[in-house]
Amino acid sequence: MTDGAMEHLAEYFKVFSEPNRLAVLEALRGGPLNVTAVVEKTGLSQALVSKHLKLLTIAGVVQRRPEGSLVFYEVNDKAVFKLMAQAEKLLLASRRQQLDALAAIL
Repeated sequence: MTDGAMEHLAEYFKVFSEPNRLAVLEALRGGPLNVTAVVEKTGLSQALVSKHLKLLTIAGVVQRRPEGSLVFYEVNDKAVFKLMAQAEKLLLASRRQQLDALAAIL
């Protein structure tokens, strides 16, 4: 992998490094929603949801689709949810390994 490719990949992963952004993505798992619906599903403020949807749109993870006076947001590629699930599995395996190592020295 080239230095430039690694830099782009690191920037892409930064998109997933904020818990509220992950909550917004999780809210969109079931399909397109407008900002109000995302606010209701996440419990986050409208300003915070709008900010994260804008960042996700700029990153190309989410697309926006105007419909009349509303704008709906949806995840561009459902593989994002597989990426999140795989990262969660890796995290759990890592935590298990840490607990095993700790148990071995106690």
